[in-house]
Amino acid sequence: MLEFNILGISVLEWIGYAASVLVLVSLTMTSIIKLRWYNLAGAILFSTYGFLIGSLPVGIMNFLIVCANIYNLKKMYGQKEDFKVIEIKENDELLIHLLDYYKKDIGNFYPNFEKKEKQLGIFVLRNMAVAGIFIGTQEENELRIDLDYALPQYRDFKVGDYLYKSLKQTLSDHDIKSVYCYSTQMLKYMEKMGFEADKKDNKSIMKKNLN
Repeated sequence: MLEFNILGISVLEWIGYAASVLVLVSLTMTSIIKLRWYNLAGAILFSTYGFLIGSLPVGIMNFLIVCANIYNLKKMYGQKEDFKVIEIKENDELLIHLLDYYKKDIGNFYPNFEKKEKQLGIFVLRNMAVAGIFIGTQEENELRIDLDYALPQYRDFKVGDYLYKSLKQTLSDHDIKSVYCYSTQMLKYMEKMGFEADKKDNKSIMKKNLN
């Protein structure tokens, strides 16, 4: 079977190419967890490739990398993380700095975002580091989401999950009953956070009631 050729290339070579691609892709991941998973898959293929071609150094080294990735993934998933939300004060210097630093990336998700006065803002902290920025405009008892941004290294849904579970209590002083967003570029994320399709002023929105 291993001598079988696909497009003139042996199966063994394809295994080597696939391993190389997976390792390369892993290095482009901003999420450490995703990096570990892709690197694990690449190391498994590289280890298999090494043993199949009779190269013990390649096989053994990548087998050890497999073990290291499994150990670190188990540690990551088993680690209890600390989350906290903090309401942002007007003209917060840290917020101004973060919005400027991540301006280009924010524009990929919220191309029309503009920081204005009298917006409600929330920092989501993860292990005491800023992991997410939430900004909205209050419209009576509704909050229009102007920005719901997770920093690149924290995009595993945990930040958003904690944010929306604690949002009712966080915004209790503002008498907000629901939040909504016009953006459809993050549809999968919004659905995962419990938003549902709705209409407002004859426009499609994603809305979540704060029960």
